Amino acid sequence: MNQERQTTPHPNPKTEFLIATFIALVVFILYLLTLAPTVLLADPGEFQFVAWLPGIAHPTGYPLYTMLGWLWTHLFPVGEVAWRMNLFSAICGALTVGATFVVARLFVGQVYPESDVAAQRVAAIVTATLLATNAVFWSQAIIAEVYTLHSLFIVSIIGLALKIHNSPQTLEISNSVRILKLNLLALVIGLGLTHHVTTVLLLPGLLAYWGLSYRANPDLTKQLSLSHLISSIVLVVMPILLYLYLPLIAPSTPYAVISLSEAQQLILYDNSLTGFLQHITGTVFTSELRPEAVGLARFGLVWTWFHEQFGWLGMGLMLIGGFSLIQRRQWPLLALTGLSLLTMLTFNLIYFIGDVYVLFIPVWFLVCLWIGLGCLTVAHTLATIIVRQQAEPATNSIMQSLDQRLQERAYQLLSPLILVPFLILPILSLISQFDSISQADNTHARDGWQKILAEPLPHGAVLLSNDRNDIMPMWYYQYVNQQRPDLIGLFPLIVTDPAYANVGRLLDQALRSERPVYLIKPLDDLRLKASLTPTGTLFRAESYLNPPDHVTEVRLADSMALLGYDSQLAQADDGSQTLTITLHWRALQPLRVDYSSYVHLLDEAGNGVTQHDHLPGGVIYPSHYWQLGETLRDTHQLTLPPNLPPRTYNLRVGMYHQPEPGQFENLGDGQIVGQITVVRE
Repeated sequence: MNQERQTTPHPNPKTEFLIATFIALVVFILYLLTLAPTVLLADPGEFQFVAWLPGIAHPTGYPLYTMLGWLWTHLFPVGEVAWRMNLFSAICGALTVGATFVVARLFVGQVYPESDVAAQRVAAIVTATLLATNAVFWSQAIIAEVYTLHSLFIVSIIGLALKIHNSPQTLEISNSVRILKLNLLALVIGLGLTHHVTTVLLLPGLLAYWGLSYRANPDLTKQLSLSHLISSIVLVVMPILLYLYLPLIAPSTPYAVISLSEAQQLILYDNSLTGFLQHITGTVFTSELRPEAVGLARFGLVWTWFHEQFGWLGMGLMLIGGFSLIQRRQWPLLALTGLSLLTMLTFNLIYFIGDVYVLFIPVWFLVCLWIGLGCLTVAHTLATIIVRQQAEPATNSIMQSLDQRLQERAYQLLSPLILVPFLILPILSLISQFDSISQADNTHARDGWQKILAEPLPHGAVLLSNDRNDIMPMWYYQYVNQQRPDLIGLFPLIVTDPAYANVGRLLDQALRSERPVYLIKPLDDLRLKASLTPTGTLFRAESYLNPPDHVTEVRLADSMALLGYDSQLAQADDGSQTLTITLHWRALQPLRVDYSSYVHLLDEAGNGVTQHDHLPGGVIYPSHYWQLGETLRDTHQLTLPPNLPPRTYNLRVGMYHQPEPGQFENLGDGQIVGQITVVRE
């Protein structure tokens, strides 16, 4: 085998298309089998109704996805709207996998032009199916989400870049065709930016790829003129104008402004130039960009994700693929894939949003490319070694020619066969993750909200949750099915106003509106602020009106006032007694930490008889959220010892902070606030 002798014949485009189509169909069936059947929580639930209206999605707005979703849901009237949007993701996901095969075949073929076409195709199949069964990509392909369409743009951009800058000696394409493809690449980049702004992270790799390709072969761009460059820039910018959809659709978007009362207008989309710019640039998320917070824990998390997605074998093949780019001096390809991978990885490291794992999908695509290349490297190397070892020295020119043909034929048979076992990687990924990833039985949001919306709720009631994700299915049923459009669903941070910053303050605003207020799930920690009465599947929230039974004038370190307390002694049938103490707190100063409160029952000598302490407000409304001037009812339930003598006992209360396990910092001194008389019936 003479590695430098020749390249393999050009692959038949029709064959490539048929293989890619077959892979896409098989993957589509997989996604269809695991597809979510109905409405979902969180962002998928939002996209299911935003596309149907059409409306405005959360920043950065996703206008292209919204418009495509509107066309899809209205032109394909099969099944419920939510399912159609889930199906849209599956179609984009399957197309992405099919395109990945084409791009991977082209990629490995450029690195190993002398390798057998069949081997290149098997390596590309490994790449495509590995992406298809990647846990994160698969999970996004079966719900209404933006990431499979985003991935389709990423794969297309990489593929077009490879097509444009491939060697003319290999592709034999004219300069006019190359310019046409350059314009197409510019247009796809613009569409990608319109869909998901992280597409911009590809630009450093693309520019480096262009520069290195030009250095290696100046003929690639010798006929490109300033007009060509300008036309490419125009094609990049033109799709970005689709963002103008947002101010145009805002007046007809039903949730752009929510009216709680005449004095409480919640502006979810500010239809001004400032609001528009803030929305499309995602300024609400800029605080999550924290490079200073990156530490070993962050790197460890990313390492864990790498290992979970690909295992030791996959990561080893990735390194082999990367090394082969260096060994073969494929600097343009290394820049395109390696620099893009590094840029995306760096951004994801410093971006601390909760679902940053989905932003790793383009990273996993590039990793899969390197894994496919690593597989071909192993196959090519082993096949070459085996063929050379089995070859016998030829005695004349005729035998040399025959021997060369036999070696070539043996290599063509061996290299694809060596690659076949690598298909175990996506197969194992498929088998091991099918049950955990499948959304086929996920009807949780539908079942829960159908019960809620069937409740005899008063007209114009407010439904609250501490989580935005819970409310999206409600909006879906309101805007798509027109079920109870009179109800108002609220969640913390629905607007940037501090009055809606957490569920406690949100509850204040809801009660202030004088509408009936309900919690859609048990949030017992909010009993600190309001009475919660179970009503069917919901909890009616109402303001406390009664003053404390026992008034006090106790202060803790001038930061907290105890206005009074209520007490109730109850005796069970078995003779056991419980003492319920409700403390009426009022914050006098902002509290910077979360304090625990305690109630001690003391005898005449000051010895503790029983006690109870906890974190008032729990994690829902802890003390650092408390507002100056509001009264909070902090309930403690003490179990009395069974043989406690009937007499009068002192009640001591206080607060403390625990910065570290075993460390206690008191908020002033505990105070005796009253007495409790214990009697036996």
